Amino acid sequence: MCPVLGTIYINLPVHTCFVDHRAQSETVRKIITQVRTQEFSYKERPPKKINWTQYDRAQIHEIADTLEFIRVLVDTAARRIASRHQESDKKPGRPATGAIDVTKVLLLQSYFGVANRVAEGLLELFWEKLGLQESFSYKTIERGYDRETVNEILNEALRLTNAPVKGLEKVFSIDGSGSPTRMRQSYSADREQQRKKGDGTECSDKFAQGMHDYVYSIITVGARYKLITSYQNTTNHSIGELAFFEDSMNETKGLHPDMEMVTGDGLFATRPCCRIVNQLGAIPRFLPRRNVTRKRKGVKAWMDMLDDLVDNPQGWLRDYYQREASESVNSVIKRLNQWPLRKRLNPRKRTEDRLRGLCYNIRQLCYLVYLADLVVLPVIDAAG
Repeated sequence: MCPVLGTIYINLPVHTCFVDHRAQSETVRKIITQVRTQEFSYKERPPKKINWTQYDRAQIHEIADTLEFIRVLVDTAARRIASRHQESDKKPGRPATGAIDVTKVLLLQSYFGVANRVAEGLLELFWEKLGLQESFSYKTIERGYDRETVNEILNEALRLTNAPVKGLEKVFSIDGSGSPTRMRQSYSADREQQRKKGDGTECSDKFAQGMHDYVYSIITVGARYKLITSYQNTTNHSIGELAFFEDSMNETKGLHPDMEMVTGDGLFATRPCCRIVNQLGAIPRFLPRRNVTRKRKGVKAWMDMLDDLVDNPQGWLRDYYQREASESVNSVIKRLNQWPLRKRLNPRKRTEDRLRGLCYNIRQLCYLVYLADLVVLPVIDAAG
């Protein structure tokens, strides 16, 4: 008998539902705990086979292919921008050196990882290969890092690198990182220190900080071809990674309308992130915290994600572990660029960091031509 209402409840279906709800919540928390402590018996995917003969060919032709890709990519991006801006604004003062040529040299400089003066020498060496129209000094290269027209071309070029895999990429992974601005900086080490100051299991939304700030970035990557679809970065450490989530998802959806799934680490296991992914017609796969609750709070996608985890843990984790795509891309970019960012002004730091992401995509496309029989240059050229 209820002491308040004085009513006896017998065999109420609602009571049974509450019992099932609590039991399922406990099951979810148990699975998540086992996964985070690496006690869950997960059946790993079979390793992918690599055609090492084709990989060797890709390495042999990497530099020549990269230079050709830079030329075609920048020229095509410039044509697309010009078609949107039929009439260019004429500004007073000294005529600016062509942004197209400067963008090509900046990408060349980032690819080889050299300083401005050495980049001027490379300009003379690869003049014909890049299709340059005029010569300029290292000071023009330096000023190119904070030119709006150059950044506009870089943004368009990053979008163009996804054209060859449009309709082929369905699953995407998102992850945050940071590019060092001084020697002896390690973002992963500072991130680990940040974890220890918290509960030791999940990351804070805030970017990691060390003695010096980083250029913080959020990248979204296709799980199959591992091309960056969105590259958001900032020098402001007072904001968090989640602030870039919606823009990254919208940008990715614009490039890949057939997006089916988005994966990410526990940081993105929030109801707002699940709602954003669901509104874009995709399925979220984010591993929640251990003390997760099955309260909907207006987000059905949150409940569906947790129910799928209980119904099929192996299949759910097989989807979730595709998040390694963005983590591996961040790792590759750091291995290819083992020196800190050279620029000191924040706008130039962001451009230098963004160039690294675009150079990664160009290099990845060069390898996909051999390893995945992907048609790249004709598709990019036709997109312009």
